[in-house]
Amino acid sequence: MISQAGIAGTGARLAGIEADRGLVIALSRTMTSAAATVMPEESAGALVRQLGRWAQDNPDAWRDAVEEISTQDVALTITVNHEILDDPREPPGGLWRAFGIECWARIPARTPDEITRSLITVASPALALALNGFLQDDDRPVLPAFEPLPEGAMTTVKVNRYERNPVNRLRCISHYGVECWACELNFGEHYGPAAAGYIEVHHRIPVSSMGNGYLVDPVRDLVPLCSNCHSAAHRRNPPYEPSEIRELLGLPPKVPALPAVGGPAAAPGSE
Repeated sequence: MISQAGIAGTGARLAGIEADRGLVIALSRTMTSAAATVMPEESAGALVRQLGRWAQDNPDAWRDAVEEISTQDVALTITVNHEILDDPREPPGGLWRAFGIECWARIPARTPDEITRSLITVASPALALALNGFLQDDDRPVLPAFEPLPEGAMTTVKVNRYERNPVNRLRCISHYGVECWACELNFGEHYGPAAAGYIEVHHRIPVSSMGNGYLVDPVRDLVPLCSNCHSAAHRRNPPYEPSEIRELLGLPPKVPALPAVGGPAAAPGSE
């Protein structure tokens, strides 16, 4: 599940894992900082032992994952069997019965988009480290498949706004990476460490047309775009497809192409 301070009912479960046997991601933030903690559910002993065995059998990969977090200006605290590791780069031996992975960063945020981005900044490395021992793809930690999550659930504040699910964003970025799918801009390579990891996620079906019960497929319905390409996509209603943005830029078709979008046809309005 994912819980977020002040927001009820936001969550996800690993597909195919029984209740109480998965992982919990607790998200919280203040006006100046954001934090994410990944921990096992009450009956997830098998997952705990699996991560412990993997860390002990692959200490170099564990250290690489921990050191990767340190390059992201994120403070990391790891507990194993309810004791804080003095050096998180060294996985403790013995049987793991419990663990917690907390990532914290000082990130001021006021707008909803800033808050979402800050929570993703701390949740992504915590998830990646926790899942290192469970799923491997070319020796890189990846996010697993989650059961579909509603996107576009409408709430009334002063005007109607459509909520976006941060887990769906995480899953999209996990699949495609942080490079713009259309123009291939990588913010970190272009602007340096201050912009590393930043990318916007475009809804190929406008969120405002989804309705309350629409279940988003993060690989089919979402795609990472830079700010310029994202703005260009919404110069038309329905939005330009990312492949059309490449045509506008004079770039060749991209292989593999994006999957065909599903769900309802786009309606007036844009993301």
